[in-house]
This record gives sequence, structure tokens and C-alpha cells, in this order.
Amino acid sequence: MSDLKLNVTEGQVKITMEKPVYTQFTLKDCGLEESYKVEGGNLRLKMDLGAIQDHRFFKMPVIQLNYENNIHESEWVVELNGENILETKDHSGHSTVLLLNRNKMTDLKHRHENVLLIHGDFSEVVSIKTDSHFHILEH
Repeated sequence: MSDLKLNVTEGQVKITMEKPVYTQFTLKDCGLEESYKVEGGNLRLKMDLGAIQDHRFFKMPVIQLNYENNIHESEWVVELNGENILETKDHSGHSTVLLLNRNKMTDLKHRHENVLLIHGDFSEVVSIKTDSHFHILEH
């Protein structure tokens, strides 16, 4: 998608929404061509949502990360504009689904800049697949 930009460095994946994206999108849509390997056990996924004051969050904003291997355990912290909106543990599986609180996110959105930070800690090396997807905004 041309409205999404991807910047990948060791330990961080950054997605920038240049214009609001109202549909579900994948890491592949952002430009990730192959699985992203998290070797150090820590993932930082930064989503720059830009100015979204006139837009609504999806009824249940969702982040689903799919893995090539079956993981044993992961811990997650999600922040919007520096405020913690979710802390959770996920036990074993080929994916993690993070359901975010729309009302909490609406209260925290800023006029000009909005940053969603997703911190993941894994118990082992994991490869995040390109079909991992996000649905954050709606019309």
C-alpha cells in the first residue's frame, strides 16, 4: 500500500501511515518481503499513525502477529502516545492476537501526532511472518 512506509532495523520495525488506512493491512502490505527474525528476544514495533483527530479507531483495534514456529511464551506491552494501554502474556502458539481498547485509545489520541508502540518479549528466537496484520482505524 502506498500510504504505508516501512523501516526495519535490528530490534525495531517502524510503520508510518502517511494517510489513514481504514482497512486491515499486513506487514507485506507495508513492504516487508520476508519474515522478520527477532533474535534477541525483544521486539519493538512502532506505528506512526500521524494526525488522526478526525478519524475513529476500529471497533476493536487488533494486532495479530503470526510466527513461523510454535512459540512457548511471549509478554506484551502496548502504549499509545506514551501511555500504557495493554499488558498481557501469551502462552504457546503460532500467533499472538492483541485486542486493544478503543475507548482508551480515543481518550489518548493527540491532534497532530499519534504513536503506537508494541513491545514484545519472547522466550526464544522467533520469525514474524509477512501475513501478520493490523486493523486500527475505521471510517
